[in-house]
Amino acid sequence: MEFNCLISDIDNTLADPSERLKRSLSDLGRPDVYEKTSDSFGGFAEYLSSEEMDEFWSSFLSEKYLHTDRPAPGAADFLNEVRSKRVELFYLTGRHDESGDSMRTGTVDWLRANGFPDPEEPGVELFMKPTRKEDDKEYKRSLLKERLSPRLTEQNVVGFGDHPDDAEAYEAGGVRPILLDWLGLFSRQKLLAAGSDVLVVESWAEIKKEFTKSK
Repeated sequence: MEFNCLISDIDNTLADPSERLKRSLSDLGRPDVYEKTSDSFGGFAEYLSSEEMDEFWSSFLSEKYLHTDRPAPGAADFLNEVRSKRVELFYLTGRHDESGDSMRTGTVDWLRANGFPDPEEPGVELFMKPTRKEDDKEYKRSLLKERLSPRLTEQNVVGFGDHPDDAEAYEAGGVRPILLDWLGLFSRQKLLAAGSDVLVVESWAEIKKEFTKSK
């Protein structure tokens, strides 16, 4: 697998936010909801009122519990390895960076604390939604097509994510999508159906194996 630019989502791709989910639901007095939805993506609206949903998102999409996210095994090692080969790295996340309501500091601190390439070093950038309410997929599609695509001309680019929406956004921007299934949030069939050229892998170790094979 050859590439000289790598784009990666963060939540459920580099980070397992399960503990952040649990704590945010516990703050509501609704820890039971986690067990009811732990084998799929989302689904909280089925069990929470609109007021509870607002309170949940205010906690989950904040820096309050970001430090509890578990790094994906092997992810930091792989990203550092490709950076040593001068591969450009973009973190492209649905986390937001809104004035007075930002996840940027906590995200940067988490990446550094867990040994990931520093998003403030040359060759590495962190792209975040300007507001919390902006749709994740539309933000990623727009940024890839309007801002990043001109910079990626004549580069061999791959994009890592976990959600079918990630694959759609990457392909719309001319990027080869690779979806990680390490948390089992979607069926493999649904992930493969998300785009015309989607590669689904189970771990970052599998990605490293493919990358090493091509060298």
